[in-house]
Amino acid sequence: MKHHLPPLDTLKAFESAARHLSFTLAADELCISKGAISYQIRRLEEVLQCSLFKRSVRQVYLTDAGQSLLHTTQKLFDELGETIERLAGERSQAGVSVAATTYVAARWLSSKISSFNEQNAEVAVLLQHSVNSADFKLAEVDIAIRWGRCHQRAEPTHFAQLPMPLFPAISPKLLHRVCGETKTRKTSQKRLQALRDVPLLCEDRQQDLWLEWLQASTRGHTAQWHNPRRVISDANVRAQAAVDGQGLILADDLMLNELDNGLLVAPFKEKLTGYGYVFMCAPGRILSDNARTLKEWLGGSV
Repeated sequence: MKHHLPPLDTLKAFESAARHLSFTLAADELCISKGAISYQIRRLEEVLQCSLFKRSVRQVYLTDAGQSLLHTTQKLFDELGETIERLAGERSQAGVSVAATTYVAARWLSSKISSFNEQNAEVAVLLQHSVNSADFKLAEVDIAIRWGRCHQRAEPTHFAQLPMPLFPAISPKLLHRVCGETKTRKTSQKRLQALRDVPLLCEDRQQDLWLEWLQASTRGHTAQWHNPRRVISDANVRAQAAVDGQGLILADDLMLNELDNGLLVAPFKEKLTGYGYVFMCAPGRILSDNARTLKEWLGGSV
């Protein structure tokens, strides 16, 4: 519905001048010239086709029409101001949506949020775990944490990176059964050959990180590793499968608990670098005060 209203600037100038009964004071309040106040009021009177002020040498007075318009504009400006304050307050206190996998949330993010809430108890952090789903949209959350390449020059959407080198890990029982050892950490053709039938646990993605690790660790001398692949998309399930002896897993430092407790061992010392967790926000998304606070805090914690 189209509203036939005069320009807002004319109403602002009128309300201030009518409230003060002074064009000079209105000009000071709105940080414009006295001439600009007079011009805006003349425009308004032309639109309404009536006089709003009675002018004398040293004073201005409101006409009946001016009195009526002042009452209405003050009421509407007050209501508009209250609505804007309420909306701004709601946005500043809004919950912060963070998209991360359950693996990242349980092994890294949860403890970070606990530390954050010790200083910002009023901020509610809402976790969303569909970050790797095909229909995930970055614009629908405040912050997302996704696995990907870590570059020296970050993308415009990235505000922080947490590099996580990848290294093979295996249950000590499976390593002993296949290789007859549990602690040696030296890449060799002999050990690679011994592990050739062990399934490689991986995500359901086209990129073959196992091949990248192999080429990096052998400096390209071994082009392929014909081990069977076993796809397990959920990283927590994949880690447990490795603990249960179902195969080799490319682990990162978020699995240090399993390594420290001897549930997994790292049979090779070589690591695949250049990957990690990328922190991002959708371009152009206007963050609430709470979201900006968490974004800055997370950026400083990695």
